[in-house]
Amino acid sequence: MIASLNSNPNSAPVQLLYSRRSSSGAQVEQAHAGSQIQKLTKAAQEFEGVLLSTLLEEFQKSSLDPSDASQGAGAETLRSLGTQAVAQALAARGGLGIARMIVHHFGG
Repeated sequence: MIASLNSNPNSAPVQLLYSRRSSSGAQVEQAHAGSQIQKLTKAAQEFEGVLLSTLLEEFQKSSLDPSDASQGAGAETLRSLGTQAVAQALAARGGLGIARMIVHHFGG
């Protein structure tokens, strides 16, 4: 933009400086956008993990026999932690595709 307004031959250093600033600014913007997409992807995967965890816990509750003798003091906590770990692993590997849809919708 400066180059088109100023036809002075001595303005070449100014033009070069302006173009360098513009390209480095674009690089910073691209890096910032990439960082935002990474944050969005991580948050979307965590959200999908929570949804999958809730879904898996409900499936697990409906499939367990309430008179099961393995209902020790820490059995429920262990089952819950295992379900959360499986849900997070599924979400990180694509899960149901919810995280991908969120990133596509909000990330552009």
